[in-house]
Amino acid sequence: MPKQILSAGWVVPIVPSGLVLEDHSIVVEDEQILDVLPTKEVSGKYPDVPVTFSSPSSVLMPGFVNCHTHSAMTLLRGLADDLELMPWLNNHIWPAEGKFAGAEFVEDGTRVAMAEMIKGGTTCFNDMYFFPAEIAKVAEEGGMRAFVGLICIGFPSSYCGSPDKSMEENIKAYIGKGMEIREEVMSKLARVRPTIAPHAPYTCGEEGMKYAGEKARELKVPFHIHLHETSGECSDWMDNKSERPLKTLERLGLVDERLVAVHMTQLDDEEIELLAKRGANVIHCPESNMKLASGACPVWKLMKKGVNMGLGTDG
Repeated sequence: MPKQILSAGWVVPIVPSGLVLEDHSIVVEDEQILDVLPTKEVSGKYPDVPVTFSSPSSVLMPGFVNCHTHSAMTLLRGLADDLELMPWLNNHIWPAEGKFAGAEFVEDGTRVAMAEMIKGGTTCFNDMYFFPAEIAKVAEEGGMRAFVGLICIGFPSSYCGSPDKSMEENIKAYIGKGMEIREEVMSKLARVRPTIAPHAPYTCGEEGMKYAGEKARELKVPFHIHLHETSGECSDWMDNKSERPLKTLERLGLVDERLVAVHMTQLDDEEIELLAKRGANVIHCPESNMKLASGACPVWKLMKKGVNMGLGTDG
């Protein structure tokens, strides 16, 4: 890409935080930012470089990152409303996915979601869904950066798994297939990176999460999981394990800088301290949590303790 200049009423960099540069321009070449300077100085310093974008009423800033998505579920929008999480999943979403969610569905749904994200200023997304090879290819074709989850879940789908296998066996089958996709597809793509993405404690079990965590450590990639999404999830796990899901992950050695914990609406002060101490990442999905009456992530408490936070749109 030849050298070019983009000018705007305001330029907002990420570093340092809180800085707003009025009437500034950036100089770009080969997808690299070469300079940031006041617009009035552009013609003197770069007389031969074309200004390809100029809007005194616009803000120029880095693209947003959608930190948790199930992009293809865009095609299921409006399928079921006014329900809590488990009735929504068990009675509506999972049956619909069993009927429709093949490779072509995922490819088409991801394209639609990407168009919506780009329109809203998002240039990178962190996805978790079936058929990750299709997601990765579509992201690369569309020019977006993507972290694509090698999903693992304890039950069969049209993507992977068998009804004759145990939860742990299905987890291993999903991860085995994910390893093939990582090697054969993702390793050849410039903008796509893999994550290990166990769906949730209640769909993977302790042994499944342990196995997935070992793979994340081995590959040195993020461990992306729904966690503490509802009070029911936490109480059911407590009834079975005599500890909350985050405690189980801690016991397995999985609460560290690789953990991308999505939702986290049910947290006490001790758990917030643990997340901060271990450098874990928490993704807040407010619209999803409100739709399903799951609760609200204690964002302010987490931020005060220095926990790295992100925003996601969910499914």
